Amino acid sequence: MKEALRLSIVVGAVLLAAYGYVQLEEGKGYALKTGAVAPPFKLPALAGGEVELGSFRGHLTLVNFWATWCPPCVEEMPSLERLHRALAKEGLVVLGVSVDEDEGALRRFLSEHGVTFPVLRDPGGRVAAGAYHATGYPETFVVDGAGLVRAQYVGPAEWDTPEALDHFRGLLKSAPAR
Repeated sequence: MKEALRLSIVVGAVLLAAYGYVQLEEGKGYALKTGAVAPPFKLPALAGGEVELGSFRGHLTLVNFWATWCPPCVEEMPSLERLHRALAKEGLVVLGVSVDEDEGALRRFLSEHGVTFPVLRDPGGRVAAGAYHATGYPETFVVDGAGLVRAQYVGPAEWDTPEALDHFRGLLKSAPAR
């Protein structure tokens, strides 16, 4: 009888702990959910002034969190630039958000790699990257013209493959008229 009572207590404790763990994990808020409102942000732009995400309302916007010291970020940067050059005239906005602390290193990198899309500064990821719950770099969010998160990509990607270009063209065509 004592053993049955002990077993019941142990099983109950394990079930309670498992339930608590699941509740904590679900309540953390990590990873913005598809369809969630994209958190607004206002950051300094390397080109000067400040830029708000809301200024791209009505446009499909790819927000890429990255850093010059991140090898996978550096690896994907050329394909992001090619995506920008291929689809900017069709309405796609590619927006880089650098978490670099060193602005000089960032400017040198962009110059050396011919990056022409807008790049904003979020040193240490304390503003926008935090609001987006970025778990590492690169991390990319696709925000539709209504300001909703349509997709999230963790890690590097080849953004300019024929399939990727077709995917983004499809999203652009299905976007409401501006």
